[in-house]
Amino acid sequence: MNKFLKVFSFGVLLLLGGCATVVDAQAPEPPPPEYEIRPPLQPSPRAELTYQILAAELAGKRDQLDVALANYRQAAAATKDPQIAERATMLALLMKDGAASLEMAQRWQTLAPHSDKTRQAMALALLRNGRVDEATEYLESVRRLASVKDKQQGYATLASLLSQVEDKPAALRVMRHFRDRAPESAFAQYYFALLAAASNERAQALDALDRALKREPKLASAHQLRTHILLDQGANDAALASLTKAVAELPRDRNLRMNYARLLIEAGQLDKARREFSTLLNQNPKDSESIYALGLLAAETRQFDLAQSYFLDLIKRNVRLADAYYEMGRIEEQRGAYQKAREWYERVKGDERYLNAQMRMGAVLAKLETTETVSQHFEALRRANPQNSINLYLAESEALREADRAREAFDTLDKALEIHPNDKDLLYARALAAERLDRLDLLERDLSAIIAVDPKNGQALNALGYTLADRTDRHQEALGYIERALALLPEDAAVLDSMGWIQYRLGNPGKALDFLRRAYRINPDAEIAAHLSEVLWANGQRDEAKRIWRAALTKQPDSRHLRELQKRFNW
Repeated sequence: MNKFLKVFSFGVLLLLGGCATVVDAQAPEPPPPEYEIRPPLQPSPRAELTYQILAAELAGKRDQLDVALANYRQAAAATKDPQIAERATMLALLMKDGAASLEMAQRWQTLAPHSDKTRQAMALALLRNGRVDEATEYLESVRRLASVKDKQQGYATLASLLSQVEDKPAALRVMRHFRDRAPESAFAQYYFALLAAASNERAQALDALDRALKREPKLASAHQLRTHILLDQGANDAALASLTKAVAELPRDRNLRMNYARLLIEAGQLDKARREFSTLLNQNPKDSESIYALGLLAAETRQFDLAQSYFLDLIKRNVRLADAYYEMGRIEEQRGAYQKAREWYERVKGDERYLNAQMRMGAVLAKLETTETVSQHFEALRRANPQNSINLYLAESEALREADRAREAFDTLDKALEIHPNDKDLLYARALAAERLDRLDLLERDLSAIIAVDPKNGQALNALGYTLADRTDRHQEALGYIERALALLPEDAAVLDSMGWIQYRLGNPGKALDFLRRAYRINPDAEIAAHLSEVLWANGQRDEAKRIWRAALTKQPDSRHLRELQKRFNW
């Protein structure tokens, strides 16, 4: 009971008590009432409307959307205010309530028959209720009105509305209707392609994009979408060719050239990629993304002085500092200047790069300090980042392996598996560590344990098959594991390399070269290059063998596989 009621009740009690005393003493006749008692007043329609609106808003703030919609529907029916009908319609569309959205859109249209937004809402409500033919009339009106504003003949607005329809085939059918009515419109073709791609109708999308670009070769968005679809299909060469043509048509479009440069990197065409980033930087000297990319490309080709000049430029500009500090550390680490690398890594603070920098710091410490110091470093990181415990154990083991401390790396993984038993990533890493200790029995045990619980683990199947092919004479057994891995990962470079290697060991150099060349095209890694070079050499293709070996050695001069090949063949 609130204070007002408490006070009121207490006063009434006093009054009643006093009255009782008077009655007992004199018992007079009660006086006539001073005022006539009237029936209670009914709330006005305006008050009722205000209540419904307030109730709807309050329910909305509490995420009680069904209550909010119920009150707005009542309010919209009771008033001629189009804003209330609009609010009810938007809420019904948000909730994807088909019946309510159509009812409220019709009410809104009645109250605001000439509103563009009303026509859009009616179109969308009809589409969501499956009344596609009726929606088309409203959509044409919307398109004509929007064409004045969007500079794309209204098709952008049309596609935006249709993209909200859950029935993608129906939406695409409507868009096709509009496209077919204006086949010469590049925008009609492009937005049809956009919805076709969203419906996974890639062939239709590419056909429409070709038509759009024939009519408007400088339509950048069409070039971008075409590239995206080709990449999704795995047609990387076609995507690269498409972007080459796009950049020629639109030489100053930054997004096209940036994507082209990135695709060149993925294709291993680093010199061409560098030229594209240089062009971007010439077009915009403040383009920090291009400066960063040029630094990475220089570092990738071991042009460390050039790479540092780019990263130092970023530091001078006070942009991408964490990235620049980290990459400066990586350069010094690759140079063997571990103390300098440590100093750069220490400068990476409070950024998503921080943990990576600290893991690389662990690798540097493994080169400079005792195993105990390395362990303490990673233990501190695990306490601060318990959610990354497994990854940090893996990083610690890798740091020790890089420092040629194979036994300590294995022991670290042993310890990790005591805390995280049966973790597949830890078992896999321990298997690889066991191979470096020539403990093939432990390797086979751990990889077999992974395969037992996860028979479709392509990496484990491949690792076991490759090791049996490379380190034992169990070649038929190895082939079985690698065939299973290849069925699961048909485009994985490591698996293709393994298949090439086992074919070589089985005395099939022709088949071996087919697989090894495919692997090398996907990933020109040092180990793959070493295998390909060896098989080429054995097959009499010695000039090509040495050319591939030299190219790989330039990129990875410390590769154990390439150096072993050099010793064996006196290259």
